[in-house]
Amino acid sequence: MRSAISVRFVSSRLRFLGPQIQPLPPARLQIIGWFMGFAFLIPLLFSAAGMAQEASAPPKVSANDLVRRVVTHELQAGSEDHSHWMYQSETRLPAPAKTRIVVETTNGDVTYLDNIDGHPLTPQQKSVEDQRVQRFISDPAQQDKARHDDEADTKKSAQLLSMLPDAFLFEYAGPAGDAGENVKLNFHPNPNFATHSSEAYVFHKMDGFVIVNCKEDRLVEISGHLTHGVEFAGGLLGHLDPGGTFDVGREEIAPGHWAITRLKINMNGRMLFFRTIAEKQDEIDTHFQRIRRYHCVRGESDGAEEMLRRPTGQLGRLIRGLGRLHNRCSRTCEKLVR
Repeated sequence: MRSAISVRFVSSRLRFLGPQIQPLPPARLQIIGWFMGFAFLIPLLFSAAGMAQEASAPPKVSANDLVRRVVTHELQAGSEDHSHWMYQSETRLPAPAKTRIVVETTNGDVTYLDNIDGHPLTPQQKSVEDQRVQRFISDPAQQDKARHDDEADTKKSAQLLSMLPDAFLFEYAGPAGDAGENVKLNFHPNPNFATHSSEAYVFHKMDGFVIVNCKEDRLVEISGHLTHGVEFAGGLLGHLDPGGTFDVGREEIAPGHWAITRLKINMNGRMLFFRTIAEKQDEIDTHFQRIRRYHCVRGESDGAEEMLRRPTGQLGRLIRGLGRLHNRCSRTCEKLVR
């Protein structure tokens, strides 16, 4: 449409100039019209490019202040979220690969081994797993331990998360993804920060990056690597080799609810008494469905055990059917089965 208008405009200008200029052939006029239409579009294209550049430019807030804002929101959201979830957890490392179904309850996560290396459990393995689940459901001591481990793990994670804005120096590295909501920030240790635990000490020795969702102030990914080895007590108590890595990915599993969906760890070294460390973990959590609050009490599972014992072939239907139930958030279950 714009080319046709340009052709008519050129023709009228030629007629206005009078007989001293010979009218151009229609094909030539069409070409000129295209060029004039393109010239008309150039300012608009540059204007749009400028707007896109402005939209992808780093926010006015400093990188460390942005991370501080995200961390504050994450800690607040975690303390206020009391929802329960069921999900599928696939542990690829350490071998063999195992897939578990996890049901979160108020008395700790109930897990059920669904398959090993993609193969359903044998009748004997299934019997052993049924007995293990029943012991957990019927034993308040196991539930107390699971709940204590979960609370300790949550507290430790919150402490490490809260030290992010002060322990590292962040800098903008540009947008991440196509949606325009995520920003990548590189980080390296802040030499003026003092750690007070072995976990924080190792964490502080890492370089890496974080990806944050600026729209919702949520942490999307954090990835770090040890550029140098880490020694404990000058190496007397142990060390971690350089090159160790970790990567944690998170997703919004429901509006306002975020969970860890990917965890990769690769650490090597030695600790006291020449104990070799070869920590390799690769875990993917999927198929999150919100469920009602389950309570595990002695002799009564309130439905949680039955949900876990469905045959492997019904896993997809089971997970889809959980949409009819209500409440709770995600958690990795690896500590429960160690």
